[in-house]
Amino acid sequence: MIKTITDLDDFVRGSTLYGTGGGGPQVMGKRLLLGSFEEGKDISWIDIDALDDDDWVCTAFYMGSIAPLTDQDRENMEALGLKERVESRVLVRAVKELEKELGVEFSAIVPVELGGINSPAPVDAAAQMGKKVLDADLAGRAVPEVAQTLPRINGIPIAPLTCCDAWGNVIVIKETHGYDFAEQLGKMVSIPAYEPIGMACFAMKAKDAKNTVVRGTMTRNLETGKAVREAHEKGEDPAEAFAKIAGGHVVFRGVVSRKEWESRGGYMFVDLEVEGSKEYIDQHFKIWAKNENHLSWLNGETYIMSPDLLQCVYEDNGDPITNTDIQVGDRVAIVAIAHPLYRTEAGLKIMGPVHYGFKDIVYVPMEEVMK
Repeated sequence: MIKTITDLDDFVRGSTLYGTGGGGPQVMGKRLLLGSFEEGKDISWIDIDALDDDDWVCTAFYMGSIAPLTDQDRENMEALGLKERVESRVLVRAVKELEKELGVEFSAIVPVELGGINSPAPVDAAAQMGKKVLDADLAGRAVPEVAQTLPRINGIPIAPLTCCDAWGNVIVIKETHGYDFAEQLGKMVSIPAYEPIGMACFAMKAKDAKNTVVRGTMTRNLETGKAVREAHEKGEDPAEAFAKIAGGHVVFRGVVSRKEWESRGGYMFVDLEVEGSKEYIDQHFKIWAKNENHLSWLNGETYIMSPDLLQCVYEDNGDPITNTDIQVGDRVAIVAIAHPLYRTEAGLKIMGPVHYGFKDIVYVPMEEVMK
């Protein structure tokens, strides 16, 4: 539960720490949630077992590239007349449109993933609508594709999907060929908006959601953000504090020496290189990202990879860094966290290296890689 501004800051910080370089901008997530806080809305979450089996649940999230706008993007927006935003809370509109499409009322919203916007934004939407939000999410980390979430593994239908952007465009995707096609349709809708759009989907009964969600993650976000803040305030190592509460490890420290990126197909692709410092002096770390960090190489050898988490934080204060914001010259610590839920044949098919086009890389759990 969020009772104070400090709680709110801790929650957004913790949410972003599990975003693995993606999950959306925490500035936007914090701004949305702060609005509900200042209005005196109830900002809390419940255990899914508090719902009746026949209660309806859905997820709501932002979809789109996290790449910064280019000058050409701004020119295109000007040509399209995209000047004044008419929807301030696109997730609220998306959920309402999904209720209208299905003829049901949702009792609760579950965040699709962990991240700076896709955790706080659905919490805000639930607060605005007077709905419950689950102490859970659908991935246990941030993922670039909604089709990579756990409902897919459990066979929960993704359609219908409702899409709403800040410019007032509303689209309902009634049926799709499959999960991957639904992802592509959503990305196609997000591209002309020139910013992430709001979507709602995975409508399901609570009895099905109980076997699909990753439990306790909103509480963990809050506790993690608090632990990192307190470590910094005490002059302790905030990266180690993050690793400890997350059950992970600090696997590298250094200075960002190279960043190359492009926005393509509604995703931000990033190549990042870090030159080692302290105990990692004369060593080299490389990260490949599709919105989120997914593959890494230590001194030229494959290292931590998805589905395990890989998060860069500022070394001095432990604050998370998204791939939008990370810059050459930043001093960072890199934290890795195991994610066993996806270490199944079905999970690796949608989250392992082969899914991202690295057909010659075989997934190895981080515990084995680090031996």
